[in-house]
Amino acid sequence: MLFLFIGYYDAEKMNQSSQQELDAVMERCNPPLETFFTKLNVLYEWHPGAETKRARLLDGQIQHQDGPDPDKTEQIGSLIVFEADDMEQAVDLALLHPTTQLPEAQKYGWRMEVRPLIDPKEAK
Repeated sequence: MLFLFIGYYDAEKMNQSSQQELDAVMERCNPPLETFFTKLNVLYEWHPGAETKRARLLDGQIQHQDGPDPDKTEQIGSLIVFEADDMEQAVDLALLHPTTQLPEAQKYGWRMEVRPLIDPKEAK
């Protein structure tokens, strides 16, 4: 089965730290990320530095904008499509991600979700 891992962070909390502190935290993410990517069969991945476009209907007009929604403090930090046998295994594997492995996770509002992906051909 395919699953979507979504990792979130709190932009306000992250912005309260110095760049040096954030660099140190990101460096501590490397060992759990190495384990994460070794144990998961990752098919696709998105990073926050990648181009983002968004659109919404406002007053009958489609509004196009670049980047994530600046009005939301919670932002997406990771999107990963991976394979697992079932939801239980998917969650067990996802828990290897730094969002649940580092003590700083709570400080920065890190959290994750796992959602099953449905093949539209199989859903009919």
